Amino acid sequence: MSELCSRTVRCAVTIVAVVSACLGLAHAAPDLMEVRFGPAKDATRIVFDLNGAPEYAVSGDQSGAGRLYVDFAGLTLKPADKTYKSGKGHIARYGFADRGRDGVRAVLEFEKTAKIKEVFLLEPKGDITKHRLVVDLVTADKSAFMASLPDSYGDLTLVIEQATAESEDRAVVASTPQQTVIPPTPTRKATVDVAKTPANVKRVVVVDAGHGGRDPGSQGQSGTLEKTVTLSAALELAEILKKTGRYEVVLTRESDKDSRMLRDQRDELARRESLAREAGAELFISLHADAISQNAVRGASVYTLSDEGTARSTRLAKSAGNYHVYDIDLEEYDSVVGGILLDKAQESTLTNSSKFAELLIENLTGKTPMLNRSHRKGDLRVLLAADVPAVLLELAFISNAKDEANLNSPVWRTRVMTAVAASIDRYFEDKEPRQHAAARAGGAR
Repeated sequence: MSELCSRTVRCAVTIVAVVSACLGLAHAAPDLMEVRFGPAKDATRIVFDLNGAPEYAVSGDQSGAGRLYVDFAGLTLKPADKTYKSGKGHIARYGFADRGRDGVRAVLEFEKTAKIKEVFLLEPKGDITKHRLVVDLVTADKSAFMASLPDSYGDLTLVIEQATAESEDRAVVASTPQQTVIPPTPTRKATVDVAKTPANVKRVVVVDAGHGGRDPGSQGQSGTLEKTVTLSAALELAEILKKTGRYEVVLTRESDKDSRMLRDQRDELARRESLAREAGAELFISLHADAISQNAVRGASVYTLSDEGTARSTRLAKSAGNYHVYDIDLEEYDSVVGGILLDKAQESTLTNSSKFAELLIENLTGKTPMLNRSHRKGDLRVLLAADVPAVLLELAFISNAKDEANLNSPVWRTRVMTAVAASIDRYFEDKEPRQHAAARAGGAR
């Protein structure tokens, strides 16, 4: 398993038990001396002063204006540290939660949303005898905040074994009379096979040409159909990616009469989502062309899943019996373990989707007109897979004459799809190939 780091802030799954196990508690626990804030106009510096070198991991969520978490292994707190205090700058208030053997979590609630610019540790030097963990924030929206969080994919074997063991412990405590100690039965513990992935493995990217067949999508002023231009763009992108030799590209449709397409639109969208998961997709990109009655509006935009979409993803997974993440059937585990894994998969997927969206916007800017607030959120069916990072790219406004002309231009199409391919390259630069796992035994029900 890859080591969950601390000082380089490459942390993995944000289940605190997993973080603590990976960080190790052999070091002497440092004491928290002080938390300081350095607010500026559009930035805030947070400094944790400690009397020893900390082991830590950074994560967060989208509650309210956003919350930043810093998990410390074995940190010693004073009683006063456990009450919430007022922050400064981007931080409305902060406090610490003692998590027992799992260490301590610092919870910092945003007054206004920001993203992480940098996290680093300063060692004692000269007259300064304390260690200083520094977190620099700058003003941004929630999408940028989520994109700035460290990757949260982790070793699923460890996650499942830890969560299953904890669940069994709870079951024993609940069913055992007081003063009677019965160890958990190991025979039901989940075991997972994780396939070793060759270093030269091709990354699996699913490219979805929006609409198709009986569903034409939107129509431009000159009669251009959305289903036509999205297919042309998808085929162009697939060709560019295949030529690199680094990708296995899966198209959700390869023509307007693809035999795999279903007549019912809802069934067809579900088929495309399922196709991505069955292919072992590490990234899903759906290409569309926007339309609006105000035909002066033009430009590209990128959608990732909204909070409402995340909730719907959970409901659909359970109701459809498609309760899987990373090739693991969560129905094989009890409800507590299954819920933990699904939550962590969704959290990780949202973070990675946002990261890719930001890369897309960065690479597309200057190559094609961009809509204001280019990164948007939506409850979109095609983005609902809990474990596949996904974006929906609105290439342009087909309702705008200039954008419609671009959508029909081979030169524009090649330029834009080359920028998309460059974004995909950058996204995978520092990501290990996904470890595919298959459950062999279920947890206690």
